[in-house]
This record gives sequence, C-alpha cells and structure tokens, in this order.
Amino acid sequence: MNNTIWPNVLPRPSNQKLSQIKSISPWFQIFQLNKHTYALLEPFQAEEVISYLILGEDRAILLDTGMGVANIQAEIEKLTQIPVIVINSHSHYDHRGDNHRFDEVWVYNNEWEVERLERGYSIDQCKEFMQPGMYLELPLEFEIAEYQIRPSSVTKRLTHQEVIDLGKRSIIVHHTPGHSPGSICLQDTQYDLLFTGDTFYPGVLYAHFQESNLNDYIKSVHYLVGLADEIDHLCPAHNEAYVTKEFLFSVAEAFDHIKNNRKVKSDESNKTEYSFIGFSIKL
Repeated sequence: MNNTIWPNVLPRPSNQKLSQIKSISPWFQIFQLNKHTYALLEPFQAEEVISYLILGEDRAILLDTGMGVANIQAEIEKLTQIPVIVINSHSHYDHRGDNHRFDEVWVYNNEWEVERLERGYSIDQCKEFMQPGMYLELPLEFEIAEYQIRPSSVTKRLTHQEVIDLGKRSIIVHHTPGHSPGSICLQDTQYDLLFTGDTFYPGVLYAHFQESNLNDYIKSVHYLVGLADEIDHLCPAHNEAYVTKEFLFSVAEAFDHIKNNRKVKSDESNKTEYSFIGFSIKL
C-alpha cells in the first residue's frame, strides 16, 4: 500500500494543526486560519479541493465553490451574514460546483474561463469525476446519478493587479496563466497570504491539459516569486490549507529543471511527471 496516496494521507497533519470549526455537512472540514479567514476542505473526494472564505468589514470573497457535492452556501451563511462574492481561481469543475447558488460570480477576463463557467458540466461529463474509488462516504442527500455542475453567469470580469476592497481588507488579483489561461492568485495584504488556486499546491501540479501552457506557467511562478517579500504563507486550492511560502522558490527551481529536460519518470498514460520534494509536475 502506498501511504502517500489519497485517501491514505488523511487526515493531513498540517491541516490538523489548524483550528477546526464544526460544519453543517460532514462532507466539509472547516478550519479557521485567522480571525477573518476560513478554509473549507472537501477531503473525501480524491481532489481534496479547498475553498476559502475571506472576510472584510463590508463584504466577503468566497474563493471557489468546490465540488457541488454538499451545499457550501449553507456553510458560508453559518460563518457570516455580510454579502459574499464568489471569485473563481479558474473554471475547472472542482472549483465551481456551487457557483449557481450565488448571485455574484467573478472570474478573470478570459473568454475560455468565462465560457466554461457559463456552460457548466453535464451529468455524463460529471460521471468521470465520481468514479468508484474517487470518493469516500457521500452525503445522504447527494444523488450521484443526478450529479451535474450547473452553468453560472459571470457578473464581473477581473483584471491583472486589480484591487478588491472588502472594507478594511484589500485583496489583489494576480493573473497567473499556465494551469489554465485565466488562472489567478489572490494576495491578502492584511494577513500577508497568497491564495494560489491550482498554480501551486502540495501534490501533482497539472500543466498537461489542452488548455495549459508550460511557458506561461513558468512565467507565472517566477512572477509569484517576485511577491515573496510581501507574503508569509500560501493557501493552496488542494490538499493543505496553509503552507510555507518557501514552496514558491522550490516550484520556480523545479520548472527551471523541467525547462532543462531533467526527466524523472513517465507514467502509464505517456505523460511525463517530474518529481520534487513536496510536489510534482505533470506535462
């Protein structure tokens, strides 16, 4: 048995060090990172996706809405009563499953991302995401045969380095294409956090999709390294909710190794996976 592969890694020790908040649905694990920031984890599906609630004085950001397996809106309404804006780090299925429950949905101004959000995923498409072995116990109310990800209307298109004022808390949008063309990271200037979406997380980073671009990914990671002096910790969109910023330097070095063709191994699907300490990159 490989104990480094989901679900054998559960519970992840780094997450267990955080302060846990009781959730409504057992599908979620909610951790409080600081007084005004919550991580909503879905560890019981193989993606281990993480959404974040970022509170200001006047309004809040919900960064991504997860799988749509359980009602994330109910969890958010338990945590805050101020208006909530959904911002999608990108438009892949595991980050926008409950978008349809919210009135405000913002995404980076990229046609591919906008179209993907507004199209949704059909029942047939979603079967791929919920194959046996990809999930543990599902919520009682969830009907797997009816699982789909509904279209959601984009109400605002974000721009690079746009500043979002939440009321005594400012969030800066950074366009970081590579994993997908409209991927973004959010910089929290109050708590010196960087919400990295799928640009980085401790796990297999995917740069092999049809919509991915290796050269853009390399540029984006080096761009984030340039922000390192303004950041204390990273908040990734998968696996671990609060990790050291030193990963930024490691990932930049890793991409430089890849650029120099330092192959580590090939997997069975003929994609190349480059392995490093704490993460790998698949091309």
